[in-house]
Amino acid sequence: MADPLLIVFVTALVIGALTMAGVLVWLVRSHLALKRAYQALSDRLGSSHNDLAGLCSAALVVDRRLDMADDQMKRLWAKLSELPEYGLDEQPDHAYRSVIQKVRGGASVNELMQSSGLSHDEAALLVRLHGSKSSSS
Repeated sequence: MADPLLIVFVTALVIGALTMAGVLVWLVRSHLALKRAYQALSDRLGSSHNDLAGLCSAALVVDRRLDMADDQMKRLWAKLSELPEYGLDEQPDHAYRSVIQKVRGGASVNELMQSSGLSHDEAALLVRLHGSKSSSS
């Protein structure tokens, strides 16, 4: 008959070996899951890197275009400054000044349309904005 101490020792060895095998299987599965997650993150990082490179390239193109537009505007301003003044700095006579005076004098929408060549909507708006309160009521 086998020694009881030997049976306990062998049983302990078998249980230990099975436990170690179970832990090894768990570690291999965890390693494979981590490897897949790492690969997915690596792919995302590569894609983000490519996107960032494309954005930087596009930003450089836009920067060059802005520089070209800025240079063109400088040339145009230089040419414009060489042109004679056409009274752009002076206050221009408002195109509707005489019409507004007519409205304040009591002219009707029809009179404005006939005398000034305004559309009905333009004349009505001017009468509403500049006419006297009693004539618009």
